[in-house]
Amino acid sequence: MLVSALKKYFLIGFIYLFVNILIFIFWWVVTDPGNYVWNVIDDKKAHLIISICNKIFFIRYYISLVIINCLLAAMLFVETKRILTGCIVLFALMFYVVSRFLFDPFIGKNYYTIFENQIVSKNFFLEPVLDAGKSICPFLFEKLYDKPSFPREQAARGLGVLAYKPACNKLNIILNDTTESIYMRAECYYALKKINTKETYVLLEDFSVHQNNKGLDSALVDRIDFLEIQDVY
Repeated sequence: MLVSALKKYFLIGFIYLFVNILIFIFWWVVTDPGNYVWNVIDDKKAHLIISICNKIFFIRYYISLVIINCLLAAMLFVETKRILTGCIVLFALMFYVVSRFLFDPFIGKNYYTIFENQIVSKNFFLEPVLDAGKSICPFLFEKLYDKPSFPREQAARGLGVLAYKPACNKLNIILNDTTESIYMRAECYYALKKINTKETYVLLEDFSVHQNNKGLDSALVDRIDFLEIQDVY
């Protein structure tokens, strides 16, 4: 009986250890500064990105560690101690909600700093946006008010990919602004289409009618078609 118990707890301990190692490796890879710096950059910018990635790693690693270990413990006790299991699951849910409330603005701000300072291929420019999730959206939205640039275009695209509905009106204003570049306007069209709500459908319909009435801008249409063909999101 003692041997059987030892085997049981050894297996449980091994599973816990294996899962925790996987959690560590996962976040270590996901938050590796090398994901956002492909070429040599100055020491100040490199130190900034490394510091940010380290902070994000510790936050996301420890949050995941607590939640997943709670779920593992709940699975262990579910058959024998259901009240305890329920308490553990409830704690995990509360911990998740509180941690999101406390850390999401910090994570979004830091991923936005990476977004602004990264050195990668243009095809991978949205990686920090996808890694951050919707926590980065308020910062991308503010970027729309900035001067024209490639990061501004990508900010518009990121808002669409993450379906950030509060950006719809601003994206529509830029889309209909003929003083904006066709690249920026096309990204706004793409973003509105990605958000995909009744509001964006009406906005895009109005835009299409307006364009047809005054004559289609072939360059803008070609750019929109190009973005839709190249769509990987």
